[in-house]
Amino acid sequence: MGMAASQARYLGLTARKTNVEYEGQQVNQARTALANQSANLFNQLLTLEVPTPPSTTDYTTLQYSYQDGTYAEAITDMSQLIDDPDGYNYLVTHYHYSDIYTGVETKRPNPQVILDTTSVRNVVARGNVTRDQGTGVYTINGFEASKYDPFNVEQKQNYDRILKDYPELADVDPADIYMYTDDDNIMHFATKSDLDAAIAGTADAREYHIESGVPTYVGNSELSQYDPNDPIQKAAYDQIKKEFPDSAFAQAAEDQIYTYEYQGRTYFACADDLRTAAISATDPTRPTENQSPLMQYYAEDIKTKIERQERAFVDVDEQGRPYSIRYENSTATFPLNTETITDEDAYNDAMNQYNYDMAVYEQEIQNINAQTEQIQQQDRTLELRLRQLDTEQEALQTEMEAVKKVIEKNIESTFKTFE
Repeated sequence: MGMAASQARYLGLTARKTNVEYEGQQVNQARTALANQSANLFNQLLTLEVPTPPSTTDYTTLQYSYQDGTYAEAITDMSQLIDDPDGYNYLVTHYHYSDIYTGVETKRPNPQVILDTTSVRNVVARGNVTRDQGTGVYTINGFEASKYDPFNVEQKQNYDRILKDYPELADVDPADIYMYTDDDNIMHFATKSDLDAAIAGTADAREYHIESGVPTYVGNSELSQYDPNDPIQKAAYDQIKKEFPDSAFAQAAEDQIYTYEYQGRTYFACADDLRTAAISATDPTRPTENQSPLMQYYAEDIKTKIERQERAFVDVDEQGRPYSIRYENSTATFPLNTETITDEDAYNDAMNQYNYDMAVYEQEIQNINAQTEQIQQQDRTLELRLRQLDTEQEALQTEMEAVKKVIEKNIESTFKTFE
């Protein structure tokens, strides 16, 4: 090998060795970065808190109870009294559950209210019906009434339509039917017996007429006017008005209240709310779709917690456990029952939270393990590459030494030539 070629070869090997050493440094730096990531994951693992399952003892308390007639009373708190002027030794909080007749207000989404032209029956307050003793003429709501004329085509058409919706009028002699026309040219009909009862002050009268824009259906449930003579409806109506005095329902007249049956329950709604819902549909071609919610009401017995706080004299046994109680406003002494009560709902909620926390914890562990495995795989790849570089560097070093010897021999032989 010539000296120039040897020198060129040596320089090439030196450059290659430098590149291998540089690449080795890069690999070592990458492994150091992976080691830092692995350490961070390990520290993250150490900071994870293992969820602790709830214990039933944490949700179990000692409860005292007694029977007061039909009510099972439970004591929630007994605070000892000191130097009470009347001699009572505890301030006791106790409760029982009772069915309380309650009015309820709800919103029915997309009620699908239908308006139609139909017969309507309204109540006429007894004070709004009079009869002239001389002429025998009835005055209803300020309008003079005359006898119904079945030969008057317009009157007959109106009355026949009303008979269709209120068939009970078929039992009334047409001669005992009176009618009047109001300022809007609407014909109103009433029976003589109703008018006489109103004049006598024994009952309100009823009048019937044809009206347009009347709410007839909520969904598939047919609407009926509220009947104040129905004791069940009246009780519910009065309770609803009492509990929601500022509502449009409470402000509406009785003849503007409608009822309907839905899923075994009687609901109430006022005409204004029904009409507002009916005209609220966004698509005029589909008047019963996407209506605004309807405010509806009902009343029923609802189980309600009744809680009171009273002073009491509590008898305590030698172990300090109460065994009887007498309240300040009663002479009755009740024996106390002692029982262990576990709040199952609270315990179940805690167990659900534990299960959720445990799932999150296990997911975190899985994520950390997956990331650690990925780092280890990358580190193994880098380690293999580093070994390859070490082998390559050793080979380069061996070859460089061989080339160096060749160069030395070339130099030696060259200089010997001139000696």
